[in-house]
Amino acid sequence: MARASVYRRLQQHIDRMPVGFPATESGVELRVLQHLFTPEEAELALHLSALPEPLEKIHRRARKNGVELKELRQALNRMAAKGAIHRKEVAGKPHYSKMMLAVGMFECQANRLTKELHADFVQYMSEGFAEAFHTKQTSQLRTIPISEEIIPDRKIGTYDGARALVMKSAGPFAVLNCVCRQGADLMDQPCKQTEIRETCLLLGDFAAPSIKSGNARELSREEMLRLLDRADEVGMVLQPQNTQDPHFICCCCGCCCGVLSTVKKLPRPAEYFDTNYFAQVDGDLCTECETCGDRCEMEAIAYVDGIPAVDLMLCIGCGLCVSTCPSGAITLATKPVTKTPPKDQAELYKKIIIERYGPLGAAQILGKKFLGMKI
Repeated sequence: MARASVYRRLQQHIDRMPVGFPATESGVELRVLQHLFTPEEAELALHLSALPEPLEKIHRRARKNGVELKELRQALNRMAAKGAIHRKEVAGKPHYSKMMLAVGMFECQANRLTKELHADFVQYMSEGFAEAFHTKQTSQLRTIPISEEIIPDRKIGTYDGARALVMKSAGPFAVLNCVCRQGADLMDQPCKQTEIRETCLLLGDFAAPSIKSGNARELSREEMLRLLDRADEVGMVLQPQNTQDPHFICCCCGCCCGVLSTVKKLPRPAEYFDTNYFAQVDGDLCTECETCGDRCEMEAIAYVDGIPAVDLMLCIGCGLCVSTCPSGAITLATKPVTKTPPKDQAELYKKIIIERYGPLGAAQILGKKFLGMKI
């Protein structure tokens, strides 16, 4: 009972993050935590805040339970090394914080994912986490085409083209194996789209520690651009972090990606994506080659008398159908109301918190941050 209690308390603690970690009737969320934390580690993780803090500050909480500083340091570094919590260097000193399940703990299981954890994660997605992750408000991810060149009459910033994001980033750059595809491999259901596994692109603050830990492979800017071209060639949807200066760009397929595969089960899937575009067809130019339908990971294209028709409740404006249309019959159109992504990660999660908890609840959370309290 005591063991179950600590995991339940940790579930409730993580549930207060910008993206929740809700309880389910089956309790599968507790099994997910058991894969990532020992009972002793779970107890220590309860002392972590959503914001990175130095070891000494965390110890002031933990020592009330008799935890020694050395013991805490070793445990936090051990949990960070296995991707259960976040560690960040600030002014040369390690800072630690709790993490959301996604984007967060699950993605950190790349190269260490087990079949059992993947099975429990998939079950949790279907029983509760997908509802927390997918909302019609601000999303952690946005969907963009590879290049601004295929966007006619572009009205907003360079954050709507993947190549432009790489070009303006100061780096460093890295690539990480896709945990979703690794999970599919473990279940003997390999990706139908590609044999490539290095498809998670990291930039800046996310790239540097991943390179240092050996989890990611460092790239030059030119290599990053080539990987974007490769993603377009094999038909991957580009989903960067929903900020103007993102830390990552996911190259996703409809069969393995947890985001795409689960959202397609919802009614009107396009409403759950932050995207500024949709595809449209000029039937007079169409040569009826059906390349666009083969390329669409959202299955948004059907054919009427040989001519493609776009279902706007499924189309997410990724541009895969546009980049290979031989006749130029398909183009991206800008939505009547466009969204400007938050400036950075802090602004992104602040916005999500306000939408989730309302102005008063968000003010209470931000008040704790101002006072230096655990949140």
